[in-house]
Amino acid sequence: MNQGERFVKMAVEMGFSRAACVPVSEISFDASLRRYCEMNLCGSYGNNYACPPDCGTPEQMEAKVRKYQNALVVQSITKVNDIRDDTETKKVKKEHNRKMSELVRELRQAAPGGTAVMAGPCALCNECKKKKGEKCIFPEGISSCLSAYCIKAQELAEKCGMVYWCPEGEAAFFSIYLWSEEGI
Repeated sequence: MNQGERFVKMAVEMGFSRAACVPVSEISFDASLRRYCEMNLCGSYGNNYACPPDCGTPEQMEAKVRKYQNALVVQSITKVNDIRDDTETKKVKKEHNRKMSELVRELRQAAPGGTAVMAGPCALCNECKKKKGEKCIFPEGISSCLSAYCIKAQELAEKCGMVYWCPEGEAAFFSIYLWSEEGI
């Protein structure tokens, strides 16, 4: 079993609905997706160091991803009463990101130097220090989301054999762990 297969197995054992590995070269980007961050529906634009405009331009974000070779894509599919209920959806996303943070701790032991792309803004602190104009206290640990990276999530899901649009009563969230194999 190669490293990617081990990582997929770890993710599934940790409770993710699906997991798959793809070469980073197969991840597609679209800088026009940045407009969704700029709409600031989540309230994090300019208020979180991991979010635009502080995280970098779309080109800089793509370059951050391209420095790695491999991507472990994980998905959580969770039953919800109403996908439009922001309180319920945020709770489900928070649980997805909690599991992903646990997985990332294990993956960093096996593949040091990797980085995570989360489902939503960095939440290492209860409130990002950016809001108060203070320095980030976890600069090595912050993780931007797929939107901040301008990753074409639907295309990536399809490449990984995952559903992007769930049926009524379900919500799907995605995260990625990027790493390079030693000695390659």
